Amino acid sequence: MVDRLRGFGCPVLAHDNRPKTAADHVPLDELLRRSDVVTLHTPLTAETHHLLDRDRIDRMKRGAFVVNTGRGALLDTTALLAALENGRLGGAALDVVEGEEGIFYADHRGKTIESKTLVRLQELPNVLVSPHTAYYTDHALTDTVENSLRNCSNFMNGETA
Repeated sequence: MVDRLRGFGCPVLAHDNRPKTAADHVPLDELLRRSDVVTLHTPLTAETHHLLDRDRIDRMKRGAFVVNTGRGALLDTTALLAALENGRLGGAALDVVEGEEGIFYADHRGKTIESKTLVRLQELPNVLVSPHTAYYTDHALTDTVENSLRNCSNFMNGETA
């Protein structure tokens, strides 16, 4: 992500407990205060649940955008929705949504989506919701096939991990 953003001439800030990228690493509050776009790429743990909660969203630069391709619960969806509706945030691109389980990849014809938050997010003109497909790149799919074949071969040969 850092390389792609730099390709557009973007200055890049990062917050990471184990920095691996050549970005300017800053405390999370500073990143939120200074960033026009905040992207989430972290696993969901007890410590990262609602990493962007109401308080942190309120600390973000007015008009900033949030992109979440990590896990839905990294973002407090109710707080996000309020910030989008009141104009605090400029928009959001969400490949993962809190409570998405059982919604995507299922046939819901003739059924009502019970997640009022998800329905409202999809109605907003400044929100893009995709069905958890950000990883569907040629590279990721090739890796998946190659790893699956390698694992099958290792299993057939009696090898472990």
